[in-house]
Amino acid sequence: MSPDEGASWAAASAPTAAEVIARQPLLNPGELPIHDLMLHGWIALFGSSLAAMRAMSAALGVVSILVVYLVSLELFAPGSERESAMAGGDAGMIAGLGALVFAVNLVTIKYSREARMYPLMLAAILAQVAMFLRALRVGGLANYAAVLVLTAIAIASNFAALLVPATEGLWLLIVIARARWRPDNARALRAWAIAIALAAAGLILVPKLFTSLHAASAGTVGGWRKPPALYAPFALFNKATGSFAFPILAALAVWGVVRGWRRERNAVAFALLWMWAPPAAMVVASYTIAPVFVERYALSCFVPFFILVALGIFELPGDLVRIGALVLAVAFSAGHIVSYDRKPHDAQYREAIAAASSALKPGEVMTVVPAYAIEVLRYYLPADQLDRAVRYGPPASAAAVLILGDQNLAPDAARSYRKVYPDVVARLRGVTVLRR
Repeated sequence: MSPDEGASWAAASAPTAAEVIARQPLLNPGELPIHDLMLHGWIALFGSSLAAMRAMSAALGVVSILVVYLVSLELFAPGSERESAMAGGDAGMIAGLGALVFAVNLVTIKYSREARMYPLMLAAILAQVAMFLRALRVGGLANYAAVLVLTAIAIASNFAALLVPATEGLWLLIVIARARWRPDNARALRAWAIAIALAAAGLILVPKLFTSLHAASAGTVGGWRKPPALYAPFALFNKATGSFAFPILAALAVWGVVRGWRRERNAVAFALLWMWAPPAAMVVASYTIAPVFVERYALSCFVPFFILVALGIFELPGDLVRIGALVLAVAFSAGHIVSYDRKPHDAQYREAIAAASSALKPGEVMTVVPAYAIEVLRYYLPADQLDRAVRYGPPASAAAVLILGDQNLAPDAARSYRKVYPDVVARLRGVTVLRR
C-alpha cells in the first residue's frame, strides 16, 4: 500500500457514510467524498484487502475504454450544419482504434491499479466530454443537464478535473466567435447553453475549490515538488507513453492532424486544444500559485492524443499499411508495459513496519515521514497494536523509531531526519527504518 492509498482506505473504511464524509476533507483535501463513498460501499461488498480495493479502480479503467470509444464517435459525428464529412462507419473505425490504443497504454493502466480517485476522475471526465460534444452538436435539455451533472461529478472526484471544463470554455468562445456573436446562430445558442451549464457546475463547487487551493498554496497537500521545466508538456507525453513507443505514436498523431485537418478541422482542433491546454495551464499555475505539474492530473489529455493516433492510422494508404502501423503502435505500447512491470515501483512499507515493530522496546512507539503515511501503518499493524504508531510532529517526536519514505522528499530532508535518528535498522525499497 502506498501512502496515498492509505489515505483513501482510512476515509473509506469508516464505519458509516457520515463518518466517511467527516474524515475525507482531512485525508483527501483535493476532492469531495464521492470516491471515498464509492470505495466505502465497495469495501462493504468485497472487503478491504489491497487487491479488492484496487479492483474498483480496475473496473473504472475498463469502463473508460468504452467511454473513449463514445467520445471518439461524438468527436467525428456530423453536426446539424454538416461540418463533418466523415461517414459513420469511418468514425466507428477511428473510435475503435482510439479505444484500442488507449487500452494498451501504460499511462492509464498504472493508475487503474491503485486504490485512488484518478480512474473515477478519468471516467467522469470522458463521459462529460462525450456529452459536451453531443450537446454542442444537437442541443437538448437532457444533454445540457448531463453536462452539468457530469462536470460536477468530475470536479468533485478531483479538483484537477477543472482543467477540462476550463478548456471546453475556451472552445465555446471559439465557437461563439466564429458565429460572429450572432444570437440567432443555432450552434452559438447551444454553446451559450453549455457555458451556462459549466458555470453552474463550477459555482456549486466554488467554496470547496478555494479551500483546496488554499491548502495547496500552504504546502499541506502533495508533498514537496519543484516547478516544472517549460518543456514539461512535451516531455509529459514522451515519459508517459514510453521512449520507444512515443516516436511512433507522435508520428501517427502528426499524420492524423495533417491529413484530418481538411475534412475534420473542428474535431482535430478540439483534440489539440484538449491535449495541450491543461498541461500548459499546469505549468502556468506551477509558477504563479504552487508546483502542480503532476502526470495524474492530466490523465484525460492522453485521450485526444490517442484519438489523433487512431486518426493517423486510419488516414494511412491501404489496409496493409494501416495494419502494420497498428501492430507497431500496440507492440511498442505493450513493450512499455512489460518494461515497466519488470521493475518494482512501490515502497516496501509493509516490510518496514515489521522491521520497526521488531526494533521497538516495551513502551516505545514508531512514527513515519511523510506524516500522512501514518494510515499505512494503521492498515498493516494488528488492531491491538495501533497505539504503537503515532503521527510525526516536528520539531521533535516522542517516537523511538522512524520509518522514512525516501520518495518525494525535499532536498537534504533525509539528512536532517538522520541527525535525530542516526541508527539504521533496515534499508528497503523506497523506505528506510531509523532509530534514535
